[in-house]
Amino acid sequence: MQSDDKKTWLKEYTEFAESDSGNVTVPPSLFENLRKRIFPNPWKVFAKMFAIHGVVGFLSLGICNQFGLNPFQTEYSLMNWFMKIAGHSFCMVFCGVLFMATSFLLANFFLSLEELESIKRHQWLQTSVIGLTSLAAFYFFGAELVATFAGLWILGALLGGFFAIEGSYRLRRSFS
Repeated sequence: MQSDDKKTWLKEYTEFAESDSGNVTVPPSLFENLRKRIFPNPWKVFAKMFAIHGVVGFLSLGICNQFGLNPFQTEYSLMNWFMKIAGHSFCMVFCGVLFMATSFLLANFFLSLEELESIKRHQWLQTSVIGLTSLAAFYFFGAELVATFAGLWILGALLGGFFAIEGSYRLRRSFS
């Protein structure tokens, strides 16, 4: 900081510190609005996250078919590559990771830091409900679920959700 900047800053700070703030009235609605922003309703945050996951999850089916669902009729899928690398079990776990992690990572662009903190406080509940709902949606749209593979997929979804929430929260905090 240069000498002139320090003098200007000190002058402005002194004026601020000596000013009379006794005549300022703060409306009560300001505190209520501030409380809602700092502590968002977890149900509203969950609804936003669920909507984000609905869109991102549907789009991710275009690059990695889940349980044979391919809504875009794409020729290539990461599923084929995962199966070549380590087989069907690895494919199920990693597809679950990819399916859930993309949603929580992209939520960084749509949610506030306080909403991400709310997700972090309830991360196991968030990922469990969204993961099980996704499995139910797959079943509803005609996927044949086998208990072992569905279990591996949900394990991957929980791990992917947990690490994506943790990573995206830390990333967001570092830029705030």
